[in-house]
Amino acid sequence: MKKIRLAILASGSGSNADSIMFWAKDQTDLEVVCVVSDKKKAFVLERALACNVKSQYVQKNKSLSKEEYDLKLCQTLESFSVDFVILAGFMRILSKTFLDYFPNKVINIHPSLLPKYPGKSAYEKSYASNDEEYGCTIHFVEEGMDTGKIIRQEKLLRNREDSFLEFKKKGLELENKLYPIVIGEVVRDLKKKGML
Repeated sequence: MKKIRLAILASGSGSNADSIMFWAKDQTDLEVVCVVSDKKKAFVLERALACNVKSQYVQKNKSLSKEEYDLKLCQTLESFSVDFVILAGFMRILSKTFLDYFPNKVINIHPSLLPKYPGKSAYEKSYASNDEEYGCTIHFVEEGMDTGKIIRQEKLLRNREDSFLEFKKKGLELENKLYPIVIGEVVRDLKKKGML
């Protein structure tokens, strides 16, 4: 049986990428074949090495347009025969060029209950708010900033006694637990529909 080939795009430390790679090792019908970063020193590349997953840094030259860089990303993923793309803290908005290459096959996790707090510093904005709940959102990726059809949201009740670090730690634990489960559901559904 041919395994579904997953790629992870990440820019930072990669705690979600780590949880996905460890989860994938126990799956019989899918595998993480590469981790790709736009940051040369991203810790996620070391995490990939520790998990025996191939990793690659794709450099952004100033001469490249957004579309040209995204095409370079697509060609890198194509070299790994990737079926499905997972964003895990990838700090770039993907262009139509990329999304047309992987139609309805790119998902992202965002650390807020979208449409609240899209973009950067979502935990900080949520912590500074008077919200009683916070959490994370997993969604298909479109060209906008954290837009796209929502697949799943999970909420946490706010504890006003929590420091920001405690608040964020609980949020990250939820992300790390939920994301692999939803990835499995989405890719298996797509495969069932003949889209993978």
